[in-house]
Amino acid sequence: MPVPNNPNAPKISHYLYMQEKSDFAGTLMGSILYGMRKAAQPARSSNRARSVGFILGVLIVLFFQCMAALFDSANRRGEGIKWGLVSYTMVMFSFVTVLTGMQLDIRSISYIDNREFPGAEGVLPPGPLGYQSSIWSGALTLTPSIMFALNNWLADGLLVSSLFDATPTLPGV
Repeated sequence: MPVPNNPNAPKISHYLYMQEKSDFAGTLMGSILYGMRKAAQPARSSNRARSVGFILGVLIVLFFQCMAALFDSANRRGEGIKWGLVSYTMVMFSFVTVLTGMQLDIRSISYIDNREFPGAEGVLPPGPLGYQSSIWSGALTLTPSIMFALNNWLADGLLVSSLFDATPTLPGV
């Protein structure tokens, strides 16, 4: 339901508003589940934004393949399950899932709820992109940025820790 006091809301019926929200969610779910490149983005959005569904679909497949490899007894070589690595992988997947979900919520709010944003002459463009810029410092937009930074730190930490886990062997010794 459109926010009642939102001056940027489109002047459309409640039925059409719900249809647009449903179409956005359905196209997004189809993109994620089938790994299609067609994401739920309007034609004027960037190519990067259009491939969100494809990227998240690949991410989900890689997560489950990684978890299967961590639990597979053939990969453990007599060792137990490395629960630290399992939890590390789950935390990274959770961060990316929250990041992607919030970014898609921002797009939905911008392109459906605030498409009539007037902008500010010389400062912000009119429409959804101007609205996204105007809410840049809000919690809804800061949280994905924080999740992105934390996930990158975790990924870098995993790469650096792999350097210290390897036992060096000298040739001929």
